[in-house]
Amino acid sequence: MKCVVAYRLLFAEYGNMHRLGLNSLGLLGLVCASAWAQVSVTTPDSQPPVNAVAMRQRVDEILARLERRGDGLKDIQCRLRFEENDGINLVKRTKEGRIVFQMSEPNPQFLIHFEKTDTDGVLGKQEWYLFDGHWLFQGLERIKQVTKQEFAKPGEKIDLFDLERTPFPLPFGQKKDTILRNFDVSLVEPVSADPPNTDHLLCIPKPNSRMDRKYDRLEFFVLRDLHLPTRIVVTKNDGLEVDTAEFPDLSTKSINAGVSRKDLDAPAIWKKENYKEVVETLIGD
Repeated sequence: MKCVVAYRLLFAEYGNMHRLGLNSLGLLGLVCASAWAQVSVTTPDSQPPVNAVAMRQRVDEILARLERRGDGLKDIQCRLRFEENDGINLVKRTKEGRIVFQMSEPNPQFLIHFEKTDTDGVLGKQEWYLFDGHWLFQGLERIKQVTKQEFAKPGEKIDLFDLERTPFPLPFGQKKDTILRNFDVSLVEPVSADPPNTDHLLCIPKPNSRMDRKYDRLEFFVLRDLHLPTRIVVTKNDGLEVDTAEFPDLSTKSINAGVSRKDLDAPAIWKKENYKEVVETLIGD
């Protein structure tokens, strides 16, 4: 089956993100898009084929709205749940928290705070991921450490909506042309387990593309009213790794609600409890 994609959060290459434990950020950056002439439609065998032309039009409409979603966006804040099923190491991890995102110059900023973490039933400590437009900070309560990684030079603008180049592509505003170079897309018939009021886009990287080396398949459940994904599922390593990001309370109240600069301040606990800081600058510094 053919399909096409564009957060991944949730966010440098995916390998660097995985090394820092930032799988959830990468998921935030993925948003689906469709190749007009390569869209296929999956339907149960017991049902008659869906009109291909009408379905192509529906997919094209969804993708066009996804691309426009970034227009007029100032900020987003909502809950976030991330689940990692690692079939290689036989580990299941879940994290629950909140994301705050704000458009700013030269680059957008965000803060993800995981208040709850769980590894195979064992409760863990808090985690934070803060991007100030220049540096990405990863704070781990477990070891009382903040890793400060440079993603842009001072004043340098990076396109967080460019799927191919950004360290952590965002889940809206993706360009259709970029998506079509990397993926094929199909629209999946809804089932009861889907989030309400969503369109399910199943996306598979084109052979020999950059994305083909990173993913087996991606699935996006896009809210029909907000034109944003409320669930993103990423499958890798021949199905042995499945990561899921969900935004359970994403709604109109989540968008342009008035995020303040203070909402994106570094957590006070880092200074209060004297977290160790590790700095990683750009190559060549």
